[in-house]
Amino acid sequence: HLLSYLYYFVSRNSNFPAMSIEERLESLEKTLDNYHDEIASVRSKNAELETKNTHLQDKYLEADEKISELQNLIEMNGNDVTKKEDEVDGDEGDGSTPMTPNAYTFLYTSELFSGPSIAGMVTCSIQYTVFSLFLLDLLNTESVPPGVAALVRVVQVIAIIIAFLVETDTLTALFAVIYREGFDEMANSFNGFAPWKYYVANFLLGGQGLLGKVVAFYLIIFADNVFDLLLNFTAIMFISELDEIVCFLAQDGYVGKKAEALAKQIEEVKFPRRPPKGILRHVHLILYGLIIAGAFVAFGFVAFEQASQESLAEFVKVQFGDDVDPTLGLFSGCYEKNITFTFGGWDSWDSRVQYVRTQPDRGDGKFDYCLDDGLQTWVFATDQSKTSCDENVALRSAEERSTSFDLLDAKGDQWLFETGNAISEFQLGEIDPSRFEIECGTISVKGDTTSSTEELCPVMTVDVDAIGFSGSHDWSKTFVLLENLNSEVVQFYQRPVFIGDSLGSEGYELLFFAGRRWVLATTKLLTEDDDPFNMENVISLFESSGFWLLELRTEALSYLSEAVNQGNDRGTPLGLQWYNARYADGVAFPFADISRPVDGSFRCGKCNSRTNPCLYEGICQDDGTCICSHGTSGRLCEIKPLSDGVCNPFFNTAPDEYDGGDCCVATCSKANCGVGEMNFAFGQSLQRNGTGFPNCNDPSMVPLTIYLETEIVEDAGSGFASYTVELHCEEADTTPMRVALDPSIVGTLNETVYVDDKAGSCLLSFIGIQSWTGLNISYQIMDGLDSSADSMLLMNEERNITADGIFALPTVYSRCLKETLAGVVDAHDLYTGSYQDKAFARLSNETTKFANCSSNQEYLIERYALVALSTTEEAPKSWISSRDHCLWSRVTCDGSRVVELAYDGNTNGALKGSLAPEFALLRHLERIHIDRNEFSESTIPTEVGTLSALTMLRLSSNGLSGAIPSEVGNMIALIYLSLRDNVLSGTVPTEVGKLTA
Repeated sequence: HLLSYLYYFVSRNSNFPAMSIEERLESLEKTLDNYHDEIASVRSKNAELETKNTHLQDKYLEADEKISELQNLIEMNGNDVTKKEDEVDGDEGDGSTPMTPNAYTFLYTSELFSGPSIAGMVTCSIQYTVFSLFLLDLLNTESVPPGVAALVRVVQVIAIIIAFLVETDTLTALFAVIYREGFDEMANSFNGFAPWKYYVANFLLGGQGLLGKVVAFYLIIFADNVFDLLLNFTAIMFISELDEIVCFLAQDGYVGKKAEALAKQIEEVKFPRRPPKGILRHVHLILYGLIIAGAFVAFGFVAFEQASQESLAEFVKVQFGDDVDPTLGLFSGCYEKNITFTFGGWDSWDSRVQYVRTQPDRGDGKFDYCLDDGLQTWVFATDQSKTSCDENVALRSAEERSTSFDLLDAKGDQWLFETGNAISEFQLGEIDPSRFEIECGTISVKGDTTSSTEELCPVMTVDVDAIGFSGSHDWSKTFVLLENLNSEVVQFYQRPVFIGDSLGSEGYELLFFAGRRWVLATTKLLTEDDDPFNMENVISLFESSGFWLLELRTEALSYLSEAVNQGNDRGTPLGLQWYNARYADGVAFPFADISRPVDGSFRCGKCNSRTNPCLYEGICQDDGTCICSHGTSGRLCEIKPLSDGVCNPFFNTAPDEYDGGDCCVATCSKANCGVGEMNFAFGQSLQRNGTGFPNCNDPSMVPLTIYLETEIVEDAGSGFASYTVELHCEEADTTPMRVALDPSIVGTLNETVYVDDKAGSCLLSFIGIQSWTGLNISYQIMDGLDSSADSMLLMNEERNITADGIFALPTVYSRCLKETLAGVVDAHDLYTGSYQDKAFARLSNETTKFANCSSNQEYLIERYALVALSTTEEAPKSWISSRDHCLWSRVTCDGSRVVELAYDGNTNGALKGSLAPEFALLRHLERIHIDRNEFSESTIPTEVGTLSALTMLRLSSNGLSGAIPSEVGNMIALIYLSLRDNVLSGTVPTEVGKLTA
């Protein structure tokens, strides 16, 4: 076959030179001879190797015989103890010990970075990484529970025992490092063996075993129930056995061929036992026993701490909501730990700690744990004599926590009443023992603090910007600290008690805290003493040890503040919203009636330049009192001098209603309004202060400007000192101005005064002018400011005065009406008596909602147009009224817009005036039907052309004269036009031909 193959190969090779068959056969024979020579050489070398192997086998048999002889000697000397110990240590009865099969063995029996070595490294990395992550997570997120049930304790002990007996990596590593048994045999059996790798691998094995036990120990002591304990323990045991599992997988070929071969070789290798004599042979057991003992000592310490319940909070602070049961708020406050554990029966291991009130005089409440077949949760009872599972407990946690030993576990739970309703705003938290006196003890208001660094305010004042407290009597505006006979501040619920600065028939007024809310009450209803002014009884009430808040008579408390919580608790009632108290049947303590809030709150009455300064540029002194400015008063200068009849420029602003109205005649309500306020008028300094309101800034007032032209006639009699100019409005009984002027100052003088909008019945008086004085005065009054002459309206014709006189002024027109109709009514027509003026005056005097300026502009324009029409028509009977103009007899509206005007002179009596052009302001008119009237001097207004929506214009038999205006052609919607029976002249304008509708 070989010759045939070579022949085929050579014959197919195109590069082989061409030869004859004989030449080719000769060449192949030479090649075969060469192969035979090489095969002979290999067989010779193989024979030499077999000779050497036979020699080595003889040596091995000699060594084996010597070993057998030594063993026989040992047996002959009666060394039975060694044999028994060998059997205990796990030999196979033949004096040899197998190697421990695990992934760490790969590390020192294989070449570095070979397949088995890498498998061992990966296994080691996984175990260390998982254990490290477990440990870090436990130390960062978990904590030892404050207690566990008896069953959990038993399982913990069993789990620790199993952890040390089943997982023996640490013991194996200790044995290997200390005794080094089989060290030489392994060096001879494994090519990759090295001493340093042997020690490193066993140190890693022992460290892994020890780390796994530490993690398992933490998981065991952190568990508070059997299920979590067993689940976590099983997971750790699996990770601990991972190195053995990898070795078993390698034996089955799942880790590679080299790992499979090495694993099987490890399984077959055995080496003789050479344990040391005496105590030294038990060193590894002693060390391992010390580790076990340390674990149980640590476990015992943890168990003792849990049993003693030392890790639980010493003090807790609770805040109960009082929306459903107002009495619960009285039990808000601090509670201290009350250990009930006793080393008695089995059930005593499951008992929980109680928390009882630190101040029994503030209620006999307690927190306890109910261990019942139907309920396992935390509960709160208002009576410590009740059992933890009593059906009449006040509250219980909605979450059942059979493993909970810590009340704070329930701080985030929803708490329920016996009826199943949830309590609102339940707060529970731990108090640091170092802050117990601050949080739960006596609070000092003279330097000590609560949760902030600010001193508690010693003076409470009612906010003057609010209406304040009202009711059966006027309550005090200021409350100060209540002190006992030793000058100590009286405390109640860790808050100071305040007393009002005024006395009434109901005794003293008290402001104090009641656990959840601040309350206002009088001593007459708080005490049963007939003398409500007995201060000793009042003080003893708050310093008594009895819980008297649930024994008060009905209506004892008048007002309650909003609920106090951590966010708004300042140790005082500063800034809290207040409500009227509401008593319910069968409830000893009132609700805060949120449907009846009080417009009043408290502010601190002691100034502080940084946090509580004096108001309105007041100066805060070192003793906490204020030096007030701008006429203010009060402890913080908070009382403004408003509405006292004197204009204060500092408060002459819109937010302060222009000093409470004191700065304008129409809004000032005191008898001394404006008196002595004028010291300059008509361009001259007054000889004596007059009456007036020079600082009136209220934009709702209307300015009137008085112009005087004065002169002194030559050769007149002797002069005089002064004359008086007075403006008085009788309707409002106000005097906007009264000043004494110097007659020697002549020329053009003017002064602007501000009066009420639509002020009427005003009189301008000149007093002290005699004919012999030679003083001539002419005056005019303008509606408007001198600085805006274009908008000023002349209110009267110029009048000359040579003697005392009183002159009536027309009623001032509505300011907003003037602004609304500014583009419709010519200002020069106002105050003239024209029909436009009369129509405007009627609208200005109307007080109905239809003439109100808050209505839309279009409505007012239409109303003005209709009133102007009625004024010029001279109708036999008025057809306008104060009602909505859409209800007037001649008017038809579509919605609120006028669309038709109609009047029949035969039926209602002929109109004899004229057609006012203002009907053109009715821009939505569609029909005009005015017939049979006597407009003898009236023409058709040209403004008719602006009515682009008009479809019918009927003005028949009205006596209209003049020409037909060409603007008729602009009424593009006009369909019907009737102008018959008039006295029109001229021709029909050609623009009519453009009407195509």
